[in-house]
Amino acid sequence: MKLQADIHAESCASHQVGFVTASASRTGGGLFDAMRGLALELPAAGFMPRVFALKDAHTEDDLPQWHGTQVTTCDRVGPAMLGYSPALRAALLASDAQVIHTHGIWMHPSADVVAWHRRQSKPYIISPHGMLDRWILNRSKLKKWGALAAYERSHLKRAACLHALNLEEAHAIRAAGLKQPIAVVHNGVTIPSNESPGLPSWWNAGFASRKLLLYFGRLHPKKGVENLLAAWKESVTADSVNERWNLIIGGWGDPSYIAQLRGMVNEGIDADGVHFIGAQFGDDKAKTYAACDCVILPSFSEGLPMVPLEAWSFRKPVALTRECNLSIGFSQHAAFEILNSIDGLREFLGDLCNVSDAQIEKMGGNGRSLVERHFTWNSIAEQMAGVYGWLMGTRERPVCIID
Repeated sequence: MKLQADIHAESCASHQVGFVTASASRTGGGLFDAMRGLALELPAAGFMPRVFALKDAHTEDDLPQWHGTQVTTCDRVGPAMLGYSPALRAALLASDAQVIHTHGIWMHPSADVVAWHRRQSKPYIISPHGMLDRWILNRSKLKKWGALAAYERSHLKRAACLHALNLEEAHAIRAAGLKQPIAVVHNGVTIPSNESPGLPSWWNAGFASRKLLLYFGRLHPKKGVENLLAAWKESVTADSVNERWNLIIGGWGDPSYIAQLRGMVNEGIDADGVHFIGAQFGDDKAKTYAACDCVILPSFSEGLPMVPLEAWSFRKPVALTRECNLSIGFSQHAAFEILNSIDGLREFLGDLCNVSDAQIEKMGGNGRSLVERHFTWNSIAEQMAGVYGWLMGTRERPVCIID
């Protein structure tokens, strides 16, 4: 079954760009926010986006968040991890898109983009969103080998251009052996209209006397949460870090993995000061950011994560590894640099207890200024529109393109 939401807004956009992806809902994690943020600003830059995705458990709930964007989602046939959908290919082949933008790789929609390219003889661009990073390539090697042999190698090789979120990802793309031009364009963020949205549903009165350190996002081994919890447990035992700070773990993931994480600590204010709050979306997500004092992302691998940008938009400092590819946060005094090892994280937690409220506030303000200067969606949409126009032959080569 094909599900379509066609809620076009009046726009001056004269060209259609097709977004092809595995998920157009919260199931896609940060990729969902990245695609949606770009799509909502593209019409003002001259391109009307149309999204082609696989249907999942949250599709219908999240369609309204695509305000004014045409979204077509189709049922999968066979194993969910493959993402095979004849209906998706049919919808894509029947579209009027002048250029296709693939978001994410390693699933069968990649093959559908190749089929569209062969039929239409039009260009496409791929955003791997960190999925060509060495850490990712070294995981699930058998699955990736099968995808490469079946369709992904052809998909990657035939692309007219690749999109990197930063120079670090561009280097990873080159290390994977791909030679095409690369458009280096950041992710963006929407500045919140209300920075005081109220307290979240998970709030406990005991939090009023403590600072809250937030991990937010997918709960997955690459995120470094196991090391964070191990370092936290050691710090509580040695230094009573939980008397000044509590650790909030917000996100989603495999239930067995989450159970493993929860088994590492004793939850509660009167225990280790760790609190698992589950997934947070929409207003709940905004309230969660607003309620916390600092955000931490101890990842082993990222493209350019959305969580730090969102945290900065709420004037919250962040603690990041170099692997998050946001070193600008360090130079602009908006982020603490951390290691993703247990020892490194334990050292950071000890330092955090000595950071003053005034420094926390100042770093958060620096983060807000940073996203206002470099990471707003309207400027990023203008850059991507320039790339699309260049691929179509209607615009000059943008300055964001590197060979």
